[in-house]
Amino acid sequence: MPQNPLDIGIEAAPSKIINFAAFKNAAHNNILMSFPAKLTRNQLRKAQVKHKAKYDSQHTQESLKAEVAALQQELAIVKQQKAELENLLKQQEEAIKIPVSEIQIEVDLNKLAHQIAEITQTDYFQKLQIEIESLSHTKIH
Repeated sequence: MPQNPLDIGIEAAPSKIINFAAFKNAAHNNILMSFPAKLTRNQLRKAQVKHKAKYDSQHTQESLKAEVAALQQELAIVKQQKAELENLLKQQEEAIKIPVSEIQIEVDLNKLAHQIAEITQTDYFQKLQIEIESLSHTKIH
C-alpha cells in the first residue's frame, strides 16, 4: 500500500509514456483513431498530413461542387437570354418582311404605270381612242 494517499503507485501508471504535446496536437487535429501507446514524431506528422489532405480534399470537393452549381445556374441564365434574343430576332425579321413586300408592290405598281404610259402614248393607241370616241358618238346619236 502506498504511504501517500494521492500516490497511486507505479503499478497503475501506463507502461509507455506519450509525449503530451504530441497528444494535444493529435487531439486538436482529430486524428485520435486508435491512438497507440507511443507515437513517433514521423508517425504523428504522417497522421497530420493525412488528415490535412483528407480535409483539403473534402474542402476542394465542396468548393468544386459549389462552383459547378454556380456555373450551372449561370448557364441556365445564358440559355434563357439566348432564347429571348432569338425570339427578338424572329420578331425583327417578321417586321422587316412586311415593308419589303410593300416595297415590292410599289415597284410593281410603278412598273405597271410606266408600261401603261408607254402604251397610251403610242400612235396606234391614240388612233384607237379617237375611233372609240367616234363610235360612242355614233351610237348615241
